[in-house]
Amino acid sequence: MASNQTFHQPSTRSHNSHSFDVAEATQRGELSLSLSTMLGCDYIFVSHKGAHELLEHSRLATTIRELLDLLETSPNQSMVVSAEESAAGEMTFTRYDYKWENRQISSVIGAHVTHADQIDFMQMMFDCSTAY
Repeated sequence: MASNQTFHQPSTRSHNSHSFDVAEATQRGELSLSLSTMLGCDYIFVSHKGAHELLEHSRLATTIRELLDLLETSPNQSMVVSAEESAAGEMTFTRYDYKWENRQISSVIGAHVTHADQIDFMQMMFDCSTAY
């Protein structure tokens, strides 16, 4: 069963005044982005080793908006998943469900994937994803 954590914050990103921190972190090699599509849903995987500041609850809405913009995916047909690699090389997945209102992300729910079948599915989607 996935454990849920809700984060509420408005996304106030402006196309003209905001730098793309996700793109910069990707260029520095801190994050890797990949995309997998199944049944019309785009699974956006954000791979990283250890915790990353762009995935902290205070930053999630902006990070997700940047991901959607960078990958040019529909907010209504996309799912963002963190794929964190531990020091031992094990992957843990966190799914971020977000509420999209008035062209903004109004809330984000982070759900750690803990059920064996869900982990297997996420691992399969991650393994089949295409690097961006």
